[in-house]
Amino acid sequence: MDKNIGAVLLFFFMACNIYGQKTVDLDQVESRYIYLLTHQKDSLDKANVGEEYFILERGKDRSQFMSLNSYKRDSVMAEMTNGLNTKISKLDLTTIPKTNFTYRIVKDPAKKQVLFYDKIIRNDFMYEETPGFKWKITEEKKMIGNLKCQAALLSYAGRDYKAWFTNDIPVSDGPYKFYGLPGLIVEMEDSRKQYKFELLSYKNLGEKPAMWISEKRANGKKVPKADFYKALKNSQENLVSEISKSGFTLDPSAEAKVKERIKKRNNPIELNP
Repeated sequence: MDKNIGAVLLFFFMACNIYGQKTVDLDQVESRYIYLLTHQKDSLDKANVGEEYFILERGKDRSQFMSLNSYKRDSVMAEMTNGLNTKISKLDLTTIPKTNFTYRIVKDPAKKQVLFYDKIIRNDFMYEETPGFKWKITEEKKMIGNLKCQAALLSYAGRDYKAWFTNDIPVSDGPYKFYGLPGLIVEMEDSRKQYKFELLSYKNLGEKPAMWISEKRANGKKVPKADFYKALKNSQENLVSEISKSGFTLDPSAEAKVKERIKKRNNPIELNP
């Protein structure tokens, strides 16, 4: 994708979401885990593969999973709201981390609850889910690095997964929405080999910083899960017109490239949300 088009789209989304970035504390972070996601963006093109780093923060009662770059973007916006850089017109767009995943996932195991926060163009939404994951733990075992791991199987949202968890880290958590095993999920991949999460590092924290989410996200409109994905699909199909409504102009060549880019991102992690 042309860099100029990328800059226009980044400026558009920043302009739509820059305000109201005060933060809300959810818990205190006791440990952090870094995952790498390797994913096939286009279901028809195995070579169209992307990579992105994710962070899992765990507190006493809750955990939060998000793209590392999305976290950095929210941090920049929070700084702007706090007066460190208040004008988007003066912002150097090259310093804003790019991400294909803007969601935040908050898990509350005691309530068996997953809260999913994301934005669609100008609007913030959230939905609540109680997945009730039905894991099948197998006898298969292997070492991943210096961790003793055991395999477990799961079907969720149209994909069949094989996860490797470890009792060496007795934390019932993992990437994305997944949790509920006797130990931390170290590696997880779907049977189509289109989505794979790998644990890269983990750390227990001495100091316990706030686990936070922007106030704008926290106050997003609560909708049923099905309605969220319906709205998301509609926004993707009408992105060019939404950009035009906001005063941004794309020439025919740029418009064609945007549409082609969207067309090739047709392989979400949840095939049947």
